[in-house]
Amino acid sequence: MKAERAEVLARLWEIGPEPRPEQLEADGTGLLPFAYIEGTGAYLYWLTGADVRPEEWTVLANAGRGPEWEYHPAPRPRFILSVLAGGARAG
Repeated sequence: MKAERAEVLARLWEIGPEPRPEQLEADGTGLLPFAYIEGTGAYLYWLTGADVRPEEWTVLANAGRGPEWEYHPAPRPRFILSVLAGGARAG
């Protein structure tokens, strides 16, 4: 899934009109898809970094059917707990 999503996003960002999220501007950052929301087409990605430990990865959510990206700055464990407790919406 990672390679497929990377290819799709690269194409969108090359030909436009979808803008690349500003969180990906830093060197060494990347996206690792971890969830797809059935019915909406939304994807959730861990925002990875060269010098960032996995437990500190944050989340970028893409609407799937449009250029909207939503950044969740909470580290990975806190984001998951928040979603499960109903405090954050995923997508």
